[in-house]
Amino acid sequence: MARTLLVNRRPEQRRVALIENGVTTELFFERVVERSIVGNVYKGRVVRVLDGMQAAFVEVGLSRTAFLFVGDVVAPDEPAEDRPPGGARRRTDRYPPIRELLTQGQTVLVQISKAPMGTKGARLTTNISLPGRHVVYMPTNDHLGVSRRIVDDTERERLRTMLAALKPETGGLIVRTVGEGLSEADFRDDVTFLVEIWDDIQKRSQVASPPELIHEDLDLTLRSVRDLLQHEDDRVVVDDDAELTRIRAFVRRFMGGFESSIVRWDSDEPMFERYGVEWEITRASRRKVWLKSGGYILIDRTEALTSIDVNTGKYVGKRDFEETIVSINLEAVKEIAYQLRLRDIGGIIVVDFIDMEATSNQELVVSALTGELVKDRARTKVLPMSGLGLVEMTRKRVQNSIVENLTEPCFYCEGKGYLRSSRVIADAIILQLHQAARGGLPTGFEVRAHPHIIEMLVESYQDEIGRVEQQIGRELELVAGQHLHLERFDVRALTD
Repeated sequence: MARTLLVNRRPEQRRVALIENGVTTELFFERVVERSIVGNVYKGRVVRVLDGMQAAFVEVGLSRTAFLFVGDVVAPDEPAEDRPPGGARRRTDRYPPIRELLTQGQTVLVQISKAPMGTKGARLTTNISLPGRHVVYMPTNDHLGVSRRIVDDTERERLRTMLAALKPETGGLIVRTVGEGLSEADFRDDVTFLVEIWDDIQKRSQVASPPELIHEDLDLTLRSVRDLLQHEDDRVVVDDDAELTRIRAFVRRFMGGFESSIVRWDSDEPMFERYGVEWEITRASRRKVWLKSGGYILIDRTEALTSIDVNTGKYVGKRDFEETIVSINLEAVKEIAYQLRLRDIGGIIVVDFIDMEATSNQELVVSALTGELVKDRARTKVLPMSGLGLVEMTRKRVQNSIVENLTEPCFYCEGKGYLRSSRVIADAIILQLHQAARGGLPTGFEVRAHPHIIEMLVESYQDEIGRVEQQIGRELELVAGQHLHLERFDVRALTD
């Protein structure tokens, strides 16, 4: 299946879109002055060791100290292919006390495994991994492994034998998915180059003063070309001359044979609009996503998890009620898998499918979801459907989803997603008026509020306002503040 990688460069931002069968399946954004730090290697200093959390905070030169869990310090015991490069072991594994491994003030060479998210700082690991075109080199880990996506047992064994012959004196290797079917010669240059990078990192770290950046991973454009350009039929379409020059130079050096895959966008029409990417960007930030049948899904994010709710909407089915529900759930499965990948949603995800009575139908929906997620490059794990019709799953999260890049908290509702009702606000104003009137004998009151609230007071609260006016012996002054927040109001006592 031929794929197209669109590279769009703006003065302040790089944008990359992956097109498969005419559909935008992955989107990436990176501000030029705010490059992703995932994969960067730093010489840091331990500033605090937390015994109760089996973790430490490390200063690496970012705005916040980074987090280093004990499982990211100890060299892993399990086979490399059973864990992500540089990833931590399970929390249920036994570890030595963190203070046996780290002390306050100690210098340590670390790599960013997860970008800062929300109020959390970056996550670190000492199990450094250096990704190449075909292999990942792990200089602090002695294991040899093969990508889980290569499923043929004969091919996996062939690749393992090949890795054993190429293995450097120190460190281990993992064959990436794109390495399936390649020869030993295809891997050799990759391994040699990565070992040279590690040698350079070690030399620089010996003379560096922490906190200091030692090695910076590729920017979004080159990283996407390295990871997503896989087959000779794939194309990279670039709409900027400077980016085109950089990509061609990178491909000539590290990806010989793909030079002809890099082309310049030669139309006056904006590339992202021509491929429908701008529409997908708009759609990716919406809470409600409609299905073709008339049903829809709702995607809500909290700090702990992402919830997805499936609803029948306008779809009423044709014959059987259970058949209708199964049909909507199966259609929702495809859209959910697509949205998770498009929005790059990670962490814990809970899907509330429409209730189905038959166990066989529940299993059918879960199996369909698992099958759709096979297309996803990120690791996922799906649990069986619960008795409440919920499916719990996880998707590997390395950085914020693109929704965080496309949106910001509403300054009006302050990120709550809702406002107090107008009636509740009006009730609060009346209550404050009564309390103020009982507290003394002012000559009057001025109420300043949003025009909509003033209108409600005049139309629906005449009796309450009349009682206040009778109490103070004077009419209230109601003033509409055109620029006031809907929830904000001011009750001010007047004196002669």
